[in-house]
Amino acid sequence: MSPMSIDSLWAATAATTPYASRPLLGEVKADIAIVGGGFTGLSAALHLAEGGREVVLVEAETIGFGASGRNGGQVNPGLKHDEAALRRKFGDEAGSAFHRLGQEAPDFLPELISRLGLNCRYQRCGLIRLAHNKPAFSAMQAAATALERDGIAIEHLPDAEAVYRRVGTRAYLGGMIDPRGGSVHPLDLSRELARAAEGAGALIHTESPAQALKPQNGGWRVETREGAVAAREVIIATNGYTDGLIPGLAQSLLPVNSFQVATTPLPETLRREILPSRNTVYDSRRLVLYFRRTWDDRVMLGGRASFSSALLTSEKREDYSVLERVLTGIFPQLRGQPIAHRWTGLVCITFDYLPHYHRPEPGLHVLVGFNGRGVALTNRAGAWLARSIMGQKDSGAIPVTPIRPVPLHEYRAPMLNLAMQFNRVLDVLGR
Repeated sequence: MSPMSIDSLWAATAATTPYASRPLLGEVKADIAIVGGGFTGLSAALHLAEGGREVVLVEAETIGFGASGRNGGQVNPGLKHDEAALRRKFGDEAGSAFHRLGQEAPDFLPELISRLGLNCRYQRCGLIRLAHNKPAFSAMQAAATALERDGIAIEHLPDAEAVYRRVGTRAYLGGMIDPRGGSVHPLDLSRELARAAEGAGALIHTESPAQALKPQNGGWRVETREGAVAAREVIIATNGYTDGLIPGLAQSLLPVNSFQVATTPLPETLRREILPSRNTVYDSRRLVLYFRRTWDDRVMLGGRASFSSALLTSEKREDYSVLERVLTGIFPQLRGQPIAHRWTGLVCITFDYLPHYHRPEPGLHVLVGFNGRGVALTNRAGAWLARSIMGQKDSGAIPVTPIRPVPLHEYRAPMLNLAMQFNRVLDVLGR
C-alpha cells in the first residue's frame, strides 16, 4: 500500500504568500496584548489598532497554522441556539444581543473583506441545510419559518428530488437554503487579516508561544520563549489550542479534530450535477457532515472520524477512509474520483455549544469556543471585543460567564469516542 498523502487543500491552493513575521525578542509594551493569531485574535487586533490602540499579538506557530487556516471555509450564519433559547439562558437583553451578534456575522465578514480588499476568494453562494430523517426535516421546516419571520428569504427544498436538483444527491429528505451563507479560502483569509492588522499598526510575532501570564503594575505581563509583553489588558484567543496559561480554561473546552478530504477537480458531467451553484452545505446528523464545491470544482467534505485532539494533522488512514466512504455514500457518482487532499484541524467545542467570554481577572479577556461555526463568528466576535475594550457601542454582545471545567475532562477522548460510535449508529438508523 502506497503512503497516504496528508496535505491541506488550502495550503496547496493559497493565492497569498505566508505571512512573514519574527518571534518576539526582548520586552515590549502595549495597550493590549493578544495571545493567539487565529481569526478571533486577528480581528480583535485589527479593530483595536484601527481604534488607535497599541497592540502586540503573539502566536505560538505561524499565521493560519490552527483551525483558522484549516477549516472548511464555510461562512455560516447564527449560533447553535435560537433567540428564545438564548433569552431563557441569559435574560432577555443579553440573550437578544448574543443572538444579534450571530445573525450579523455573515454580513459583517464580507463587508470587512470588501472594505480591506482581502484576497480570499469570498463568494456569497448560500448555505444549504439538509435533513437526514423525518424529525430533522420537521425541525428544519420550523427553523425556516422562524427565519422567514425575521425577513430572511429562505428557499425551501421540500423533498428529496428538490435536494437532488440543487445538491446532486438523493441521500436527504429535504432542506432549505439560507441566502446569507458563503465561502472563503480560510488560509488566505488568515494571512490577509494578519497583513491588514499589521497595516493598521498592530505588531504580530509568530513562533512566540505564551508560556506565562502574570499580574504586573496593575496590568499584565505575557512571557514568551524569548520575550515578554507588558500590557494594560490581555486577550486570550487560543480556542482549540488552549493550554494551561489560565487555570481551568483548557479543562472547560473540548478540542476535537475535524477531518476533511477533497477530490481532484470534477469532470464537466459531474460539475453540472453536483452543487452547480457551489453552495456550502451541512446536514442534520448528530455527527454533522459539511461539504462544498470549491472555486476550482473539487468536492470537499469534512466531519468527525474520531474524537482525537491531536494538535498536528492526523496521518491515520482509517480516519480519512471513514470520510471517503461517507463521501461516496452521499454522492455515489464520485466513486472512482481520486481524493487529492486529506487534512485535519481542531474544532473547539463547548459544553453548551456556544462561544464563551470570560473575564477571570480585571483586564483579562478570554474569547473561545466557536463550535465549528467560527469563520464568520470569530471575526464578528473579535471586532465586538475590541469595541468593548475601547468603550464603543455595539449592536451585539457575548455574555460574561465563569470558567466551568468539564467533569472528568481528563477522560474526554475515550468518552467522546464512545459517544461518537453511539451517535453514528443512531444516524445510520435514522433516529
